Amino acid sequence: MSEEEAAELAARIEKDLLAEPGVSVVYPASGAGLLREAAANLLGSGDTGPRVAIRAGDPLRVDVALGLDQARPAGETARAVQRMIRQAAAGPVQIRITVAHLEVPPESSGG
Repeated sequence: MSEEEAAELAARIEKDLLAEPGVSVVYPASGAGLLREAAANLLGSGDTGPRVAIRAGDPLRVDVALGLDQARPAGETARAVQRMIRQAAAGPVQIRITVAHLEVPPESSGG
């Protein structure tokens, strides 16, 4: 897989992730991605690069870091994300999903 193909796949997966119920945000999946995003923010540039990390090989490796909301249970969302990535990769793939943030509703005070 070429760099261009990997970038296209990463962009497609990111777009699909953001459309997945339960996923509220996609974070940079690698430390380098976090640094690139911080630098882009400091420079006022909106170009942060792909947030999905793709590593070519057999199998292909896909790393994602997600923020989840309460649209559905976290485990159900993670399984749906795995299925979506497997379909997008269309071949052997190793997937690592990190839940970087989980939105939980505030506890109601029983007063």
